[in-house]
Amino acid sequence: MFRLLPRDENFFDLFEQQAGHIVSASRILEELTLDYPSAQDKVRQIRDLEHAGDTVTHEVVRRLNTTFVTPIDREDIYALASCLDDVLDLIDAVADRLLLYKIKTPTDGCIAMGKIIVKTAEETDRAVRCLRTLSPEYRKHSIEVNRLENEADRLLRDELAALFEGKRRREEGWLAERYPGYTSYRRAVPRRFIPFVI
Repeated sequence: MFRLLPRDENFFDLFEQQAGHIVSASRILEELTLDYPSAQDKVRQIRDLEHAGDTVTHEVVRRLNTTFVTPIDREDIYALASCLDDVLDLIDAVADRLLLYKIKTPTDGCIAMGKIIVKTAEETDRAVRCLRTLSPEYRKHSIEVNRLENEADRLLRDELAALFEGKRRREEGWLAERYPGYTSYRRAVPRRFIPFVI
């Protein structure tokens, strides 16, 4: 179909690039929990991806401000770019806190949450790749993100319940060390952030 004013389709390239950064950062976060002695190097890698993600977000906003006809509503483009950026920021924050709190080793719950974050990031990437063509497969990926979000909520509740019951308290100050880490870790699981686009 011929258009008098062409639409800038590069927004989809940027969204897909950002989703790729999220997948990469989530995988490194999972590696960090499995190979904790190399945590500082992993945190640096995640921080580099977060900075690359900021560059992508700035480019989305720049293009949004200079493009007359957009492929989807401007508000949706801005909201999606912000949500994707927030997920990357939260993954970076979790990695940073794992070092900041000087934990000795990640718990089984921490490792399990890392696996959920990777699965959710991969489903998010698949959902974002459906936006360009408005593929009906998007819905399937969105539902799976929701299911994984619920799984993360259950895991967080179980870990916090065990923490407050004292089952895992091994030393003085353990509660103060773990509680903020668990809650920030859960926030890194992407929420259902794309449904308004389709």
